[in-house]
Amino acid sequence: MWAAAKRTARFAVTAKWQLATLKWRLILLGIAALVLFLVILVVGILDTLTGVQNEQPTDVPFDTTGGLQVSDQVLQYRGLVESELTKHGLAEQTNLVLALMMQESGGRGNDPMQASESKCGRIGCIASPEESIVYGVEHFASVFERANRDVQLTLQSYNFGGGFIDYVQENGGRYSKELAISFSQMMYQRVKHTGIYRCHRPSAVQYGACYGDIEYVDAVLKYLAPVAVADGVITKELLSGIRSPLAIPLNVTSRFGWRFVFGQRDNHTGIDFSCTPSDTIHAVKSGTVIYSGNRGPYGNLVQVRHDNYITAYAHLSRLGVQIGQQIEAGQALGYCGTTGRSSGNHLHFEIKTGEWSGHIDPAPVFGL
Repeated sequence: MWAAAKRTARFAVTAKWQLATLKWRLILLGIAALVLFLVILVVGILDTLTGVQNEQPTDVPFDTTGGLQVSDQVLQYRGLVESELTKHGLAEQTNLVLALMMQESGGRGNDPMQASESKCGRIGCIASPEESIVYGVEHFASVFERANRDVQLTLQSYNFGGGFIDYVQENGGRYSKELAISFSQMMYQRVKHTGIYRCHRPSAVQYGACYGDIEYVDAVLKYLAPVAVADGVITKELLSGIRSPLAIPLNVTSRFGWRFVFGQRDNHTGIDFSCTPSDTIHAVKSGTVIYSGNRGPYGNLVQVRHDNYITAYAHLSRLGVQIGQQIEAGQALGYCGTTGRSSGNHLHFEIKTGEWSGHIDPAPVFGL
């Protein structure tokens, strides 16, 4: 009797222990699942913040006069392309047109610039590369001028046709990927009954944007290297009198140029320095504030014009200056922050020759 009671008690204890263990296992499993969900959520947010799409509001940060990366078949036409562009006063755009040719044909065939449609409205009416280049360059020059020399708008219009320029002018006047997609969607609805047009890229299928190539701008520009130094040099004038934008030691967290962010190729037009919200951001040189406000991916942005260049200070938590204000070297402009397209507190600092273009690698200025 006593032995049976002991067995019953032992069984009850064992069952209770197993039940408690199962309960804790379920709790731990739930915690693990929650942690996994939070990690996925954070990664998704950071991916959105740091560059799934390149949304920076700058002009194309590419050197259209150097850094060409195309095939020998394309390079054989450099002389002829440059000669034709010279007739239109656009010889400096030779590398851009060669990059365009690389995307169109890789330099192969009798119509390397795929210019038949611009000549006669149909495919196959050009019989020689020389004829293709004459008509292709003429078409490029026409689009380039109609697009007010906006490189992105020119390239997409070379692919879509001049109607895209009118469409952009009616919708804000500036090229964007969203406008390229919406124009392609609209045109595809008009012509899909012909059966001639079909989607060539997964992104086009996703958007139902099968007229032309919505990725054309990026496809061409990948053959041009990003600007490393505007105008080829960092001048002595630029180096003289430069002060640090931070009162703490400069710690670089991301350099100028190409980088990969969560597997995405991104062109970084400045240099990032680590800082905290208590750190003030300082003007590196005396000048005039030409921008102080929120600028999309830049977040809170201050831009200061100096003698012949501009410095920019992005992602600030607070702004301390106004447009038109004269400031001195070392004067506080605001506080370090993480506004705009940013994954953490830091200063994104730029040096450039234009308000939204002509970016220069700031590293040599600071001896980094």
